[in-house]
Amino acid sequence: MSSRQSARTNPHQQSIKKSIMSRVRVLYAIFAFVAVAIFSMIIVTQYGPNGTPLRNRSDLKCYKMLDVPASRGNIYAHDGRILVTDSPSYDISLDFTVLDMSAEEFNRAANALADSLSRTIPQYSKSYFVNRLHAIRNKALRGGPGSQNQRLIREKVNQIQLDRIKTFPIFNKGRLGGGLIYTQDAERYKPFGTLAARTLGKPGEFGLEASFNDVLSGHDGQNLCVRLVRDVWVPVVSKENVESVNGKDLVTTIDVNMQDIVETELRRQILDKQATCGTAVIMDVKTGEIRAISNLTRYGNIVRDDINHAITMRCEPGSTFKLVSLMALLEKSGFELTDSIDCSSTGRYYYEVGRRRFLIADDHKVGKTTIQGMFEQSSNIGFVKMIDSAFHNKPERFTDFVNSLHIDQPINMQLTGGLKPIIKDPRRPKETAWDAISLIKMAYGYAVEITPMHTLMLYNAIANDGCMVAPRLVTAVTEDGHVEEQFDVVTINDKLCSSRTLRLVRQALEGVVENGTGSLMKNPNYKVAGKTGTAQVAMQNRGYSDARGGRDYLATFVGYFPADKPRYTCIVAIKTYYGPGSRHTFYGASLAGPAFKAIADRVYALEADWHAPLTETEDPAIASVKGGDLYEIRTAASRLSVRTDANWLAEGWGRTQKDSTGIEVLPLEPQEDVMPAVTGMSLKDALYLLESRGLRVQFSGRGKVVGQSIRAGSHITEGATVSLTLRP
Repeated sequence: MSSRQSARTNPHQQSIKKSIMSRVRVLYAIFAFVAVAIFSMIIVTQYGPNGTPLRNRSDLKCYKMLDVPASRGNIYAHDGRILVTDSPSYDISLDFTVLDMSAEEFNRAANALADSLSRTIPQYSKSYFVNRLHAIRNKALRGGPGSQNQRLIREKVNQIQLDRIKTFPIFNKGRLGGGLIYTQDAERYKPFGTLAARTLGKPGEFGLEASFNDVLSGHDGQNLCVRLVRDVWVPVVSKENVESVNGKDLVTTIDVNMQDIVETELRRQILDKQATCGTAVIMDVKTGEIRAISNLTRYGNIVRDDINHAITMRCEPGSTFKLVSLMALLEKSGFELTDSIDCSSTGRYYYEVGRRRFLIADDHKVGKTTIQGMFEQSSNIGFVKMIDSAFHNKPERFTDFVNSLHIDQPINMQLTGGLKPIIKDPRRPKETAWDAISLIKMAYGYAVEITPMHTLMLYNAIANDGCMVAPRLVTAVTEDGHVEEQFDVVTINDKLCSSRTLRLVRQALEGVVENGTGSLMKNPNYKVAGKTGTAQVAMQNRGYSDARGGRDYLATFVGYFPADKPRYTCIVAIKTYYGPGSRHTFYGASLAGPAFKAIADRVYALEADWHAPLTETEDPAIASVKGGDLYEIRTAASRLSVRTDANWLAEGWGRTQKDSTGIEVLPLEPQEDVMPAVTGMSLKDALYLLESRGLRVQFSGRGKVVGQSIRAGSHITEGATVSLTLRP
């Protein structure tokens, strides 16, 4: 029988064969599914779930892009000294989970560590650090969130402190052995402390740091980093890295020595007189460069530099505005300083408008005088009469002249926040609140609101031969020492008035100091020209007085010096409250004046070329012995057989003075803030004596000192320059 026939006749065998084939097919299907799944996993693993290039979970955990902060630019004084710079600072955290120490070992080490920390960070005591270290240790032993990164203190530490901390017990085992974690940050460091703090400002908030933020900040970069352990990341080379671009530097007009003078004297006057606030500014006459600017506000017995009063204290200026009135009288009405005016012998005058009478008063009786005398004595009555007679019929002639001086626009001097003046206009009475007495009030500094900086800019123009220049604080933007952008002198008005008016106005300003209300400013060594000002300050919507009858006053002195060859213009404006029982002054001459005088005198002492050299005459018949160290004087005189006076000290300093019989030795009693007499000394001794007082010394010639630019006995300021003349 054939096999085909056998199959037909054996159905059982046929069934077995079919079963085997079915199972084989199932196995094939399973193998195929597994193969597809494996292949799919390979694809997903290789290219990612979304088809992106290889970046598996390991990569995501071990690599990441970290920001690389750009270094912020420096801010320099005009002589190159750094005013603001970046300084690295560090947050200190601890991971005590890595410590391999017994409790006894930790206690001993923690005690020594706390002692070292308290010496390096003195604002915290040793006991504080002992408790803090044990608290961190206990939390690390318990484990849990935050146990591997605990702050030691809230404050940051500087580089020097960090370098010391790394050497302390426990921490000297390194990051993995001692658990010390430090994170770097950059803080702005001001080498001169709070000097010009408001002007220099804070990044992104105020001052030059805010105004020039885009220039100073630069651009942050990015770096691909690999994680070594926990929070330790190390940068690696990658085409994805982006380099940071450091910020550029600013060169300012600030003179550190003058800034110190201005802040010191303004602070002293505000505290002594219990004033509310004040501003003091020194401007270079020719360039408008601000050499010093201080803005101080008193809070009890604390004074802070927190508001820029120079450009934001907009109020009625008072008598300093009489300069504008005087210029208008001379320029637009042809008056002479010698013309007469009756300023009332009673000190009281009533200005009549219809049936209404307005009292105009002077704080002292002036009587009949000239326009020059009226200005020197700052007579409100005189200016009301003169301005009314000249401009009553056409008041717009006066306001047009005011606007022509360009003091009607805000001044920012490269700082934000400057306020626009408020000047009334008879052509727009409703809009500017012009009324029947606006003209006469403007005559003596009311019905107009400007800032101290506007007043300074106006007086500076008079000192600058009638040329008004914009005040500025920054002269250049630099990068790696190269000038990227230059800020040149900006002329606002090249001629405020005629040469005649300018000459007469300068004469009148000098007269205020020589004969008038500014006589306190007199100095025998140099001349000052300027004007006092006293104004009541409006109290928002409450008029000029409060419920107690107290008033706010603005006391001002503004002027330039030396008057014959002006170099600097300066304003001191101090706001004070005068209420019932007040004992302090509120007048410009007595409140702002002393601060102005102290500032001007000290600035004068800084400028070596302003002083006439002091020379020494000698008797050639007597051998010369230089002054200096007393022991060396004695030795030199003995060797030269020169007779000296017997009563002098065995050690110290002295200078020599010849007479017909020999040499007299005059001992010096050093005083830190008084200029010593160094004529007759050797250059070596003179340099030692002067530089030990913080003076900068220039000299010419050789031999002994025969001339000094600053008179002996004068008050000196650290950083001032003294010139010495030497001859054999």
